[in-house]
Amino acid sequence: MPSFLIIEAGAMSGHRSGRGARGRNLELFLKEYYGSSSVTTIRVEKLSGSRSYQTDHLFIGIPSMVSRNDLKKISFKKIHLFDYGDHEKVIWGNTDKELLVSMTKSYLKPWTQKNWGDEFNWGTLPIRRHKWLSFCFKFHNLVKSSPCKNLERPVDTTFLGNPVVSWQETSGTKNKNIRIQWLEEISKNHQLSFSGGFFMRGANAKRMQEQASKNLKRLFLNKGRAHFVSYFNLMLKAKSALAPPGNALWSYRHYEAIYAGSIPISEDFRAADTLVPLPMQGMVHVGKGESVIPHIQRSLQMIKDNPSLTTENLTFVERYMTNGLYDRKKSLLIQRFMSQIERD
Repeated sequence: MPSFLIIEAGAMSGHRSGRGARGRNLELFLKEYYGSSSVTTIRVEKLSGSRSYQTDHLFIGIPSMVSRNDLKKISFKKIHLFDYGDHEKVIWGNTDKELLVSMTKSYLKPWTQKNWGDEFNWGTLPIRRHKWLSFCFKFHNLVKSSPCKNLERPVDTTFLGNPVVSWQETSGTKNKNIRIQWLEEISKNHQLSFSGGFFMRGANAKRMQEQASKNLKRLFLNKGRAHFVSYFNLMLKAKSALAPPGNALWSYRHYEAIYAGSIPISEDFRAADTLVPLPMQGMVHVGKGESVIPHIQRSLQMIKDNPSLTTENLTFVERYMTNGLYDRKKSLLIQRFMSQIERD
């Protein structure tokens, strides 16, 4: 059985990330398949003591203050860099980049894209799903036999989320917020039915509402957030669900929509990858600069042409998970992860 040592990621620009982003998500994933005794997580400061470590796979969270002397205290077979940041590629911060890139080409992120080049052997990290996802899915599966049936869904598409995000699409000399753009188009369309809208959270959201068109203003909701159950119920009643970028190209919404039986409508994801693969043929991909309206209409036609499509999407994802949870009984996912870190 392999052993794993994780060195937590350090602070970025003085701000320390949450435990999951520092390495806890990776730790819990590996423990699920290999047991608690196979995984150790430490902060880099621990290496200043007299203790030494031995492991098969050493994971170093970026940014990192780890030094050459620190690494002398660890006996390892392979070394991997990782970060849970929403940024593309790598932000090194105060890391000794020259040291680490001389030791490994293995780098893991929540998602990868084909256009990132060959600086590293890019791989994908396990992500944490919302704790309510499995409960909601199992409950509706029990009550409705399957949430993946679109026969009685009154709404064409849905979205519920924060309008203030960091992902921007460049169009000419301007940067566009895809969430704002898509809902702006929907607000002007009177043929498609829509549910949801934007949370009103903070001064930036208020400013966006003030600057929005008259039609878009009504999609700014007078609440700070919604419980996951309410959010999931919106997708249960919709034939499709918008999954525009938030702070990154990938989104939890891709999976949540599939478990709710909605067709995910995403910014083009076909050149991207995640650890749990997405059913690319069962999604709708919106190209850069394209209007979302014809893509929503396409999703509705896809369901008409193939009423079992949402069930096929769920079956595809459930090859790797069980009810949205990592499951040691399903070996495809851990095989996929290990194949990334065991390659030369």
